[in-house]
Amino acid sequence: MIVIEANEIPPGILRWYAASKPHSYIAEAIACGTLGSTIVSDQGVHELYPSQTWASVATGVPYDKHGVYWYGDPKPPEFALYWQAAAAQRRVGVVGTLHSSPFDEQCRLSERSTVNEQGRTSGDLLDGLVFAVPDVFGPDSQTIPSSLQPLQAFNQQMTTSNARAVTSTAPLAAYADGVRSLKGSGVGPATLARLAGIAGQVALGRVAKERLRTAQFLLMADVFDSQVRQTVPDLGVLFTNHVAAAMHRYWPASFPHDWDQPLHGPAWNARYQDEIPAALAELDRMIGRILTWCRCNDATLVLISSMGQVGGGQADDGGDETLVVKDPAAFAAALGMQTQLELRSSMVPHLTYHFADDGAAKAEAERLRNLTLTNGNLTIDRSGVSVTITYHLDDVVNDLVVDGKAHDLETAGLSWLEVSEHKAGTHDEIGSLLVVNSPTAAFPDEPVDYLDLAPAILIGLGLEPLPHHKEPAVVL
Repeated sequence: MIVIEANEIPPGILRWYAASKPHSYIAEAIACGTLGSTIVSDQGVHELYPSQTWASVATGVPYDKHGVYWYGDPKPPEFALYWQAAAAQRRVGVVGTLHSSPFDEQCRLSERSTVNEQGRTSGDLLDGLVFAVPDVFGPDSQTIPSSLQPLQAFNQQMTTSNARAVTSTAPLAAYADGVRSLKGSGVGPATLARLAGIAGQVALGRVAKERLRTAQFLLMADVFDSQVRQTVPDLGVLFTNHVAAAMHRYWPASFPHDWDQPLHGPAWNARYQDEIPAALAELDRMIGRILTWCRCNDATLVLISSMGQVGGGQADDGGDETLVVKDPAAFAAALGMQTQLELRSSMVPHLTYHFADDGAAKAEAERLRNLTLTNGNLTIDRSGVSVTITYHLDDVVNDLVVDGKAHDLETAGLSWLEVSEHKAGTHDEIGSLLVVNSPTAAFPDEPVDYLDLAPAILIGLGLEPLPHHKEPAVVL
């Protein structure tokens, strides 16, 4: 089984693309497979957020059990992710799937009774893990095989430097030159040519800088495809966010009539109307490659999205610049954080810090909640040893004022970032479930509870669901 975790793509977008591109692989997959929908069943006090929904999908238990909302939140060892459970008895490969980092915690044996085996030592690599390029939120660039570490390091660099908006084409150009010398990376000459083409179009201003997020997907898709063909896993999992990123920013360009009053003028719509189709076109190429492999290897292709997006809601109407944290250590110091802590990667405007123990994290979270920011505000969340800060600093001009003390922007680790596009596509509880090349696939008419996906995947691999899983209403 190959699982493509295509973040936040609703079934309507897949049908729209298939209708506009009737000869595409997506159109073929819908025509010869089964396309249904999933629904988020455990939304709690927080708004929908992908690190929470993917934790629910992967564990098969709701948020009130796993407690993972932010990327850096601890993953409870008693709830194995579906690919971790499968790796106890099957050959498994993963690229980019959320919560696969930190490598030493997620790709090695822990105290999980469902994964550990008698006679094995906690800390050994998962037996069945034949390749692994974890998500980009880990503290290091460990991979299986180790030859993929330079590519993972670049992927992390691009994600960190372009977290809110893509700022430069230089890192991509430099890497495209260097990647040719990487042996065994799986990045082919055709992809290098496409990367060069994208970088050139961006540099000339013909397409949006955000198109470089699609370039990152091209790299990781090549790696995944190459590793699948080399190792022939029983389960391969590939995650991508590039379509979701395009939909968030450019939904009004493709679907201007979702709003009663247009958000942008005809010129803006004309400039960006190709961004969502371009992102889907790259996904389409990957689906074509994987679908061909699946048919040759008696494998099933499953595409899931955890949730979807919709237009027509309140759009983010921020200005042309936004203040972001560039130096998390300096920002922590400005907030008076002096206890021992470790930064965990998160998406702007979030920062996650890990502390030595629960007590230290709890005390620091309470202290941070009592801070007074004269020209901004913070939202503080704690999960075990992790504290996540969500910062809102739109009113800051020259100084960040914390409890009456002013810190200039450089000292506080802050810098202004030019932003040309703002969030318009918003998270929605309905996601996609597409199954191709399966003689047994069966869906109910109504949306499937997304907690059904983990046990259904395990059953599809001939494995028993885990004790905490529900009986799925879907067959893959």
